[in-house]
Amino acid sequence: MDREHTMPNTLEELRTLERHVEREWWWLHGAINAVAQARTEHEHGDLRSFREMQAQALEVDRQRVQIALRIAELAIGLNEPSRSQ
Repeated sequence: MDREHTMPNTLEELRTLERHVEREWWWLHGAINAVAQARTEHEHGDLRSFREMQAQALEVDRQRVQIALRIAELAIGLNEPSRSQ
């Protein structure tokens, strides 16, 4: 999800996006751990690349939270009784 795009408004679209971002987050998490391991094993590891992947992972994690909150908002809205009564 790019920052310029708006958050989807349907549960189906949000859940699809949530799965995509979840996969991306896990990939980045694994990559960061691999870099950290390589860094500890080799003194001359590239710290800049490690920091860039950390920043990416934080951004993806932020997106995961936004999507989860939006899903919760929509789910609550679907479960509320009609206010027109």
